[in-house]
Amino acid sequence: MDLVSVRLGEAPSTPRRVRLIGDVTYDDRPGEIEQYWFEVPEAYGHSLSLSGNPWITSLLPLAVTLGEPLRISASVDPVLYANLPKVMETWARWYRRRFRGIKPVPIEAPRKSSEPGPGPRSAAGFFSGGVDSFFMVLNNPAVTNLISVHGFDIPLRAPAEFERLRSRLASASEELGRELLDVSTNLRETRFEATRSRWGHIGHGCALAGVGLALEPRFHSVSIAGTHSDEARYPWGSHPDTDPLFSTSATRFLHEGAGIARSGKIAFLSRSPVAMRSLHVCWRDGSSENCGECRKCYQAMLHLELLGALPSPTLRKPDLGRLERLYLKSPTYEGYFREIQAKAQTAGRTDIAKMVGKCVRRSRRIRRLLKAVDWLGSHPRVSWRARRLRNRLLADRPAVKATP
Repeated sequence: MDLVSVRLGEAPSTPRRVRLIGDVTYDDRPGEIEQYWFEVPEAYGHSLSLSGNPWITSLLPLAVTLGEPLRISASVDPVLYANLPKVMETWARWYRRRFRGIKPVPIEAPRKSSEPGPGPRSAAGFFSGGVDSFFMVLNNPAVTNLISVHGFDIPLRAPAEFERLRSRLASASEELGRELLDVSTNLRETRFEATRSRWGHIGHGCALAGVGLALEPRFHSVSIAGTHSDEARYPWGSHPDTDPLFSTSATRFLHEGAGIARSGKIAFLSRSPVAMRSLHVCWRDGSSENCGECRKCYQAMLHLELLGALPSPTLRKPDLGRLERLYLKSPTYEGYFREIQAKAQTAGRTDIAKMVGKCVRRSRRIRRLLKAVDWLGSHPRVSWRARRLRNRLLADRPAVKATP
């Protein structure tokens, strides 16, 4: 696959916004050109980079998924260029048994060191309104510019939902003395969607880095909030081993909050009125609101309930009857909920501890059964029966999309 050109243009449907546009072709689709873009407010237009840095980073997961060499026509910073093979080698080591393995692909690009922009530069951080990003922002006053991305959790087809979230995050940013920058991108509406099943595992870290590097002249550092407390051994698309490798000669990427338990972060945020008014932990419906039914919402609600912090402006008290039928898709979430169960026992909330225990045991049984169903589904003659069995196993549980 090739990035054949990069240019700036006006946003076709939104006034006073500027687009950074890249034209991409694919080896397996000769003659087809697909347009990728990042869009920022007009005031940030002069800060957009015409280098190949944002594109080589954003396109890397798709190149690996397609198994195609990645060729970039615009110049790429030599530090970044040298580090991307290390990123692919890390993925290959992590996922050698998953996705039928990941194999590094060749990368070709002219090299040129990045240079800072002409104006003052600052530190930026990604801000979704979630537990991890709020914790990072409250603990790092040096991060003065907060980047919210339309097109990741909230799809481009829902502009009103993103505007509601943006307004809430802008108010929170102002209260904290920071500046909110809303960026839009069609990355997840391009062929990059082929990496959907890998979004959490390899896609989203590169996508975030691509957004940051699109604004490389403006920022000397970009912070990404850590997700897992045991990140050193938990492979994920944004990780302390890989995020710093997206740095260039002019801009550093920082992975913040690694090693801090989610329960500790939520306890910290419960003492912040700004955070409690604005928390957005849920991506399930592509909405500006928290659904209150998925495992991410329940994780936050249960912790906050044990802290006596519910109801809040964005989260209600958990329905314990519904909790019993919540499906914990992975052992990772089972660990999160086991922690909640232990805290509930200590706090004397045996009602919560009992229902969490039922939820965990039921989820374990379902996961074991789903393995057998997936094996059945690999046989074409009975795949329809496997789909029916899967639907029955997951019936009457909060519908949760695949991990992004």
